Amino acid sequence: MKKPSQKRGFMQIVLLAIIIIAALGYFNIDLRTVIESPIIQKIWNIFVVGWKTYLQPFVMYLWTSFNGLSK
Repeated sequence: MKKPSQKRGFMQIVLLAIIIIAALGYFNIDLRTVIESPIIQKIWNIFVVGWKTYLQPFVMYLWTSFNGLSK
């Protein structure tokens, strides 16, 4: 069973998502246009390359190291 703090955290995320969606609708912001813009595509590509090249191997190394400590 989940702790009350975990339930509250999930509800906060859901509430935040609803508020963000309502704000986007209020200001007539089209997410498809924003996501398809060239600058966002470029930033996303940099993030993906950085994740796959640098962060993912580091996270996997830490994960296997910590799992090795617990055995």
